[in-house]
Amino acid sequence: MDTLESSIREESERTIRATKEKEISEIKEMEEACAIDIENFGKKIETETAAKIAEELSKLENKSLLERKKFKLRAIEAFITHIVEDAVKEIRDNNPRYKTFLLDAAVHAAEQIQGRVEVSLTEDDRIFEKEMKEALNAAGSNRNIFIHEDKKIKWGGCIVHDEPGGRIFDNSIERIYFRKSLTIRREVMRILKQQGFVV
Repeated sequence: MDTLESSIREESERTIRATKEKEISEIKEMEEACAIDIENFGKKIETETAAKIAEELSKLENKSLLERKKFKLRAIEAFITHIVEDAVKEIRDNNPRYKTFLLDAAVHAAEQIQGRVEVSLTEDDRIFEKEMKEALNAAGSNRNIFIHEDKKIKWGGCIVHDEPGGRIFDNSIERIYFRKSLTIRREVMRILKQQGFVV
């Protein structure tokens, strides 16, 4: 009986030991698998974070480049506007052909209008009002001529209205500039590039 009991006890202890060893081995395998998963997850997060940071830095760099280009374009646009305004002022103040241009533009438009002629000028150009009326009267008889100041015209020239015909003859310097602005901008950009101010 002692031998059987002893044999059962030994078998039980072996089974318990084997079970414990198996449990320890399985726990170790699970811990190693968890450690690998955690390490892989950490690497994945690190890679994704690095990629996101690189993406955001790239966006920031692109935005910075875009803002610099916008700033440069605004500066060039302001420069062009400034030199055009200076050129217009020089023409209006010091070029005797400006008065001829102004009178000719009004007369040419008025020749295409039957009846009342309404001319809009800048405040500064109203000094030509008497000469303009004379030129318009000389161009056509029995005209009802009305000349007034128009604050929308900043640079000069004139706008002639044909109300009955529903037409506007816009010979303001702003309109002339608008029609030629692309050519002027290209020429300014060419000069700026030539001088090394723009790449």
